[in-house]
Amino acid sequence: MMDSASMPRFEAMTTGVLLDRAFRLYTSNFSLMLGITAAAYVPFYLIMVIIESRVGVNVQTPSGGLSTLLFQIVFMILWASIAFPIASGAATYAISERYLGNEVTIGEALRLALSRFWTLSIAQITATIRVLFGFLLLIVPGILWMLSYALIVPAVLIEGQNATPSLRRSRDLVKGHRGKVFCVMFIINLLQGILALGVSMVSGMIFNSDSAGGAVLNSAMNNLLSIFLTPLGIVATILLYYDMRIRKEGFDLEMLSRAITPNAESVAAVPTPSR
Repeated sequence: MMDSASMPRFEAMTTGVLLDRAFRLYTSNFSLMLGITAAAYVPFYLIMVIIESRVGVNVQTPSGGLSTLLFQIVFMILWASIAFPIASGAATYAISERYLGNEVTIGEALRLALSRFWTLSIAQITATIRVLFGFLLLIVPGILWMLSYALIVPAVLIEGQNATPSLRRSRDLVKGHRGKVFCVMFIINLLQGILALGVSMVSGMIFNSDSAGGAVLNSAMNNLLSIFLTPLGIVATILLYYDMRIRKEGFDLEMLSRAITPNAESVAAVPTPSR
């Protein structure tokens, strides 16, 4: 784990620097990030795998029909409202504490995220539904909304925003920088997609995906890979949030410290509008 002296500088970053720091922060805090993600994702994935096996849905085959599509939609909505808010919220707190040179445990980070769970969940599920609706329209609105709502979790955890204001706050921070957010998200998702495809091909050769048992094992392998890869995207999102606030508001470590200190006034982390 990085000590405070070796943590990356708290400054505005280019896309390349941001991605490099995301990789370094993840690898140097690997056990912390992996533990947080596993604690949030493993129970959720186990429940979904059990449901998948019980109802006989095979999400690995494109010919699954309406039942497979409905299962995937339900899975995405539940993931966005339960597992992801916990993991991303805890990781946001953990990375912020590490930037301040403080030690943080998995349990401490999870407790902080759970204390804001309902706000995180409502904000994330609202954004997910809007993004899905946008994709149903003409795809482009879905992409734009997905980029605009990328910083919801840091807005809630660091600034103390409520659900609806966090959507507006994320949109305001991203405004003018959608291209950068898109590049970061595209590269991270491309990497995750390539690795997921490789694992899927290997597991497909080992397990018979046409059988119920093989489909469940394939799904379990993909879920395991997701646990390892998800923290990288979360860390990149946190760095995007820092970058946007540094550029637009002169955000610094002192403001970050005030924002994440328990019982501190969250308004201290957000500049008061001049009008």
